[in-house]
Amino acid sequence: MQRFILGRSRRRIVKDFVAAKATAPERAIAYEAEDVRTFRRLCSYGAIVDDGAGRYHLDARRLGAFRGAVRRRAAAIAATSGVVASAAAAATVFALAE
Repeated sequence: MQRFILGRSRRRIVKDFVAAKATAPERAIAYEAEDVRTFRRLCSYGAIVDDGAGRYHLDARRLGAFRGAVRRRAAAIAATSGVVASAAAAATVFALAE
């Protein structure tokens, strides 16, 4: 559930920047995020760029890379969970068969 909320916060932040057309350094805006943690995470990844004067803009290329990293991490977690569940099911079947 928490990841769903984080995704919603990320989408809201991106939507705010796109609506303000702050997608280039010359169009940077001052921004006060409601979800500071998600905003800092986007900044640390480079999807949101600080111009040094407290103004920010969205780097769409880095945002795409960030989204790809999030998807790969989610896929890895899902695959690992599937392997663990399969192993647990196999162990149960073998234990019942004895």
